[in-house]
Amino acid sequence: MKIIAAAATLMMLASLAAAAPASTLLGSLVDDEDPAIDASLDIVAASITQDGGRMTFAMQLRGPLPSLLPLPDDTQTYLWFIDTDSDPATGQPHDGLGSEFNVRAVIGQNWGGGWADVTGSVPGGGDGVVAIDGNTIRITVWLGQMGDPDTFAWRCGTFAELDGSWVPGNAETAIESASTLPFTPCARATVVTPILELCPTGPATGQLQVVLRDAAGNILPNEDHVLTYHSTSESVATVDATGLVTAIAPPTEHWQTPYIEVWADGVMTDNSAVIRVNAVDIGVTHQTYAGAHVSFYLPPVIEGVDLETLLQQYEVVEATDLAWLAGEQAMSINPYHSGTEWFVLDVASDPVTSVCGASGNPVRLGWTTGYEANNSCFIINDPNWRRPQWFVIWHELGHNFTASCNAFNMYLWTASPVHNSTYSEGLASLSAMYAWRRTLEYPTSLGPLALGDIDNTFCDTWGGFQSALADYRAGGRDYDTINPDVLDGILMELWASYGIGCWYDLFSTFLPTEAPIPVAIDTPEKQATWFVAAMSASTGQDLRDHFAAEYGFPIDASAWDEIYDVVSTRIAARDFHTSGLGDPLPAARAGDRLWPVAPNPFNPRTTFGFTLARDARVELAVYDVRGRLVRRVLDEALAAGAHPGRATWDGNDDQGHASPSGTYFLRMKTPDGFSEARKMTLLR
Repeated sequence: MKIIAAAATLMMLASLAAAAPASTLLGSLVDDEDPAIDASLDIVAASITQDGGRMTFAMQLRGPLPSLLPLPDDTQTYLWFIDTDSDPATGQPHDGLGSEFNVRAVIGQNWGGGWADVTGSVPGGGDGVVAIDGNTIRITVWLGQMGDPDTFAWRCGTFAELDGSWVPGNAETAIESASTLPFTPCARATVVTPILELCPTGPATGQLQVVLRDAAGNILPNEDHVLTYHSTSESVATVDATGLVTAIAPPTEHWQTPYIEVWADGVMTDNSAVIRVNAVDIGVTHQTYAGAHVSFYLPPVIEGVDLETLLQQYEVVEATDLAWLAGEQAMSINPYHSGTEWFVLDVASDPVTSVCGASGNPVRLGWTTGYEANNSCFIINDPNWRRPQWFVIWHELGHNFTASCNAFNMYLWTASPVHNSTYSEGLASLSAMYAWRRTLEYPTSLGPLALGDIDNTFCDTWGGFQSALADYRAGGRDYDTINPDVLDGILMELWASYGIGCWYDLFSTFLPTEAPIPVAIDTPEKQATWFVAAMSASTGQDLRDHFAAEYGFPIDASAWDEIYDVVSTRIAARDFHTSGLGDPLPAARAGDRLWPVAPNPFNPRTTFGFTLARDARVELAVYDVRGRLVRRVLDEALAAGAHPGRATWDGNDDQGHASPSGTYFLRMKTPDGFSEARKMTLLR
């Protein structure tokens, strides 16, 4: 083995550092040549330089690097192991060095590229940019992708994988140390123009605005940092290095609508920007309505509809802030690193490419131009009564919480897309329903208009879930036909019987969010078994027979014990009674509740159900729109608990005469002063 001469070493290190003239050399090393290994894997020198927040890792090899490997899956890998806490016992072990990050440059047709891999507990990681020049390979990453260390230890190594076999390369080099230069990193980057509405005939361009902040929340000057942009659909819209977006052509499918992804010093922004390209100029200007955790970005007025006034009257921002807090409580997670959750009005002139609601950051809420009514998933655009689409808004927010949970995503790994979709959509709706109950059952600053409309919306939605569940039962309880509405109907019945704590406990089974599920949920039967085991552990009752008989759930008996042990342990790890919407809250309660009428509208009869918090005498009576008594359908002393289908109305009055078609009200009253009404429509 030959030692490189000192003069040659200095020349090589100078060559490595010369890659970026403005950069400062932080550290370097040399390594013995080893003729026994391939020259393109034999390290002779390596260095690390810094330019602002940009870190360049360079490695010089004994021989030239290949431009092409023999097979598409062949790779050659070049590694810098980075120990940011000087503790060899943490991170990935490398004989005296514990790496929190591995900076990795890979040559290969299918698997080539550059990355900062997280191998410890320090946040960071992401893609890097690789460059090859003769005998030298370089990769550039950002300081933030390495956890912004003040100092770190490092060493290098190489290996190859050729024709499916691992090929040893350079043994790990000596350990060196480095100190980074003072630099105020960007801790958070936000795209504050989360949607641009463009048109190829004008306005054809739009400028993205990005705000950078340090860890203390102070705004940083953009010119001191490097911003990079990427369009997910360049056939529709492109973006240049300054963030200027240009419309190319309208999409022909809704999924072709591009997002612009943005990185600041290699750190991805909390949100992206949607680029809506229309065939005509729709002539709207969006503005921001900000809350503590959410912001809405929409035009104050569109097609004569005053969205700003509606937003304020119904306290949409404030209410959705509460929904965000409820999602945080339910899932113990903050999507997008606790950054602002954006909701944008996605205004489209083409109904084919328009969306109703789409999760992500931003959440897209659609508006299709040219229609006088029923053209939006942000509001119910009824000229006689415009109001927010609470369920859509909060359902899409729910997706962001559940999708941020690694364990929940693993729960959706069965081979049945139908069942995976049922639980994906159903539990996003459950997050919305959890927010509804939390918002109503505990004191908030929301006014009666917002609270009343939220309650009415979700009660109507609940009625839809009840109808779906009734149809499912009538169809034979075939689990292969289950859908999200049926699942949510089941969850509503469980809430009526056991309280909101069973919902919370179901979410607990997917925690901790970053931990994998230790059971392979690879069949619909195991997926169903997990759900039933969670409800059993939550209620302290074995509900297997109940779920099989009432809901047609298939139980995997061979997996029950293992799954039950996992879910019961996870439920026990979280105390529902200590968590609230921002503050500790008392124990949950179901309370007296009149359930939505189902079916509704109806002909010839409909069914009524309710929940009692305590033993009480219950009166149920039907009234017409003028407040006149039509029919008393129940007057009875009952025990506390859920009373599904306790009474029916056949459309006749107390004298047995058929009531005409129209609107009626069902009112529930108890002697302690509880009173609640539901609207229903009789069709003849």
